[in-house]
Amino acid sequence: MHLLVRFVSALLSVVMTVSAPLGMLTGTRHAPIAHAKEGCRVSFAAISDTHLRGNFKPIFQGMLELGLRDMENAQDRLDAVTLVGDITNHGYIAEWDAFAQAMASYDVADRTMLVVGNHDTWGPNREEFDNPDDGVKATFIRYNKSISDRDITEMYYSDVVGGCYFIALGSEADHTYATLSDMQLQWFAREMEKAGQTGLPIFVFLHQPLNQTHGLPYSWEMNKNDPPDEGGVGDQSAEVEAILKQYDNVFYISGHIHGGFRNADDKRGADYASVETIENNNGNPVTLINLPSYLYPDYKRGGHFANGCGWIVEVYDNEVLLRARNFAAGVYLTKYDQTVALVG
Repeated sequence: MHLLVRFVSALLSVVMTVSAPLGMLTGTRHAPIAHAKEGCRVSFAAISDTHLRGNFKPIFQGMLELGLRDMENAQDRLDAVTLVGDITNHGYIAEWDAFAQAMASYDVADRTMLVVGNHDTWGPNREEFDNPDDGVKATFIRYNKSISDRDITEMYYSDVVGGCYFIALGSEADHTYATLSDMQLQWFAREMEKAGQTGLPIFVFLHQPLNQTHGLPYSWEMNKNDPPDEGGVGDQSAEVEAILKQYDNVFYISGHIHGGFRNADDKRGADYASVETIENNNGNPVTLINLPSYLYPDYKRGGHFANGCGWIVEVYDNEVLLRARNFAAGVYLTKYDQTVALVG
């Protein structure tokens, strides 16, 4: 068993060391993070599914730190960095500590936003959890405070960055899908109403994508017999979607699927796209952005898959730029960039 663990550890080390530099093969030359043009109102990095784990801590934490170093060395400082769930692999205290240690080593942005993922809710509900007296909610609240100096009381919260609302939703139970209390949904509706009054883009973060988006349910387990809600928010997807559709210039950012970057030019793989839209009540688009898996991207979904990837989002007066980046390799992947025109 010990020989197997050492072999797997060595194999992962090779894969994770090589896959980030391979991102340069389809990207631009190494270039620091910088605004695409003048007049940027807000810029932030968004990554998901870092899956920090204790048994391979140096490898996983090292890959994360490559990206954090890239963010710290930005030519134009980021206003925020958002980590959209599955920050840890089991929700164990040791994994949260590894994440906190990595974040404390770099000055990456003015604000940090943590979003809970299904893996982050595992620990206290497993017999082997190393701190059974400290539940999921208390753990998430405590590490939000220590990492981002943010005082929260629930698994969900909001912030305002450069005038734009950033709304973080979070599952309140241990399931692959999301479980949102009535209290959270009512809070979400109120926050969206306040955000809509600004006339600025609204960014909503939840680890799970809306049901039947980004190629779901097939893109989840590549099983044609999966039910329609598999791999998504779950039973409450329609309620979340109904709130999103009441407003213009809404961007819904998720992870969970473990895809890479994929657009309409990619011919192979699942019917998965990183960015797509649904129509809101005014006939305008709600932009759905699925983050590539920072670790464990799955080639079966097609497109560009490499460790260390995420999005840089830049807000301008009339548009939002979505800029694909391999943070670990320090390159932009311009093939996957998208521009979203703002309404009004």
